[in-house]
Amino acid sequence: MDRNLLIAFALSFLVLSLWSMVQEPPPEPVPVAQEEPTPAPSPRGETPIDVARETAAAESRYPTLAEPAPAPSTTPARTARAGDGEDTPDVAAETIDLNRGRYHVALSSLGATIREWELLDYQDEFGDPVQLIRSDDPFATAATPFPELGLGDLSERVWRVESKSDTEVRFSIERGGVTVRKTYAFSDDGYDFTLLIDVSNGSGDAIGPAFLVEMPIRERDGNDFREQSAAAFVDGELEYEPLPGLGSAGFFGGLTGAQDGQPVDFPGEIDWSGVQTPYFLSAMFPDQPKAASSRFVSIEPGKLGTVQVFFDPISVPPGKEASRVYRAYFGPKVPGILEEFAPSAVNSIDLGFSVIAPMTRAFSWALAVLYSFIPNYGWAIIVLTILVRLVTAPLTMKQMKSMERMRKIQPRIKELQEKFKDDRQKQSEAMMALYRQEGVNPLGGCFPMLLQLPVFIGLFYALRSSIQLRQAPWIGWIDDLSAPDLLFTLPGADFPVRVLPILMGASMYFQQKLTPMQMDPAQARMMLIMMPGMMLLISYTFPSGLVLYWMMSNVLAIAHQLWIGRNIEPAESKKN
Repeated sequence: MDRNLLIAFALSFLVLSLWSMVQEPPPEPVPVAQEEPTPAPSPRGETPIDVARETAAAESRYPTLAEPAPAPSTTPARTARAGDGEDTPDVAAETIDLNRGRYHVALSSLGATIREWELLDYQDEFGDPVQLIRSDDPFATAATPFPELGLGDLSERVWRVESKSDTEVRFSIERGGVTVRKTYAFSDDGYDFTLLIDVSNGSGDAIGPAFLVEMPIRERDGNDFREQSAAAFVDGELEYEPLPGLGSAGFFGGLTGAQDGQPVDFPGEIDWSGVQTPYFLSAMFPDQPKAASSRFVSIEPGKLGTVQVFFDPISVPPGKEASRVYRAYFGPKVPGILEEFAPSAVNSIDLGFSVIAPMTRAFSWALAVLYSFIPNYGWAIIVLTILVRLVTAPLTMKQMKSMERMRKIQPRIKELQEKFKDDRQKQSEAMMALYRQEGVNPLGGCFPMLLQLPVFIGLFYALRSSIQLRQAPWIGWIDDLSAPDLLFTLPGADFPVRVLPILMGASMYFQQKLTPMQMDPAQARMMLIMMPGMMLLISYTFPSGLVLYWMMSNVLAIAHQLWIGRNIEPAESKKN
């Protein structure tokens, strides 16, 4: 490695270490006393409600939501309506199953929440419907604890089922004269529903509900749940936090005094917030984005957390009521479906930087068109790679010709490096004279390569985010182009053997062998091994569709370079 580079690394590390030492260490976190678990209510409602304990536990998960109001008076400010006189008694929780064309949903009267959501037209690797929400999740989806009302955690109480049909279910609960109703209205042919939350204040005190709704995000097995992240579309920008990093301050956060476990707040205009994977989205869309906020809360760093969406608290005097509406989408990231539901939902699809996004869409469209003629996405990717190479051929031709000329004068360059190894200035002058004599520009291949970068990046994102590749087979053991290929697992070591990344690494090695490097021979030999090895490691967990494109692109580049090497000398000799 170059001596100056080593010195730069050493100085950078020294400065960083000294800077860290002079900073005040972050304050030690105050230990939180462990709460006794609240016993589950019996079917006959014999367990008393410890409102103070439930409220304290709820506030620990919903920090700075609002100053908790005192428990509303049980003395109504007006004449009580029928059913308003007593708190809703605790009863056994009821499960309501609904089958709506494209999904199955199971609602529970425990918290008036969603306990299951299955996509009937998408199967997992075992042939079962994809479960975006599972009954064994630690927290229920669409939970509404209302900690700011001082009534305990309403998401842990059993609600009354007021009405139910094939398309709509209404729950209600009453505590301290306050009645809360939640109405779920499900679509007929989409992946969405509407949640109406109504709060009626029949107590003698004003209340300030914030209508918080939360969704769990937890570690899940399977390719469908790789790269899971909490996400929110805030002020026209997508903000997200991958699950492995949720609750971790990270290296730079630690340098600035940030502590692990702190929630991430988004007080701006919230179009939607929820949980996403590369191919699926589960999100809540508040009806008044400008009055909404979102928060990502870590419960078990890297493994479990919640996504919360809530509004600015509304003052509800005695005898009045207030309501808020959420639209929700729990389904696949299909551009047309997302666009029809809400234009902002399309931003959940990873199209790359805004400059690259149009090219990503173009490649996604081209891939879909090719698939209509070639009903196999593996071969469609290969054909698309060939077409991209043909379109960019004029640029790559100039780049490769420059590289080939550089390769042919490499022996003379090495002679000059050896001759003037003790005088860098004379070495540079002699090499520049050689370049002028041979008509070679050492940077001639760089500009065409830079022009190709947007093309390659756009194609990269098109293959990475295209739901069409999910579970799409190619040949043999490669039965899912959205997942890494697996030939077999080494017995005892539990190490997966993947063929495509190995072939990709080998193709990169041979491509580098044909590429002249303007560096010390020892460094060139190190780079010849290190770069393919590093890319092999990186691509080992990539979807096989991406690695297939990468490998084919390398193979075509090698063939193109060999063709130019065979034809450039006869062409130039004719000119002379």
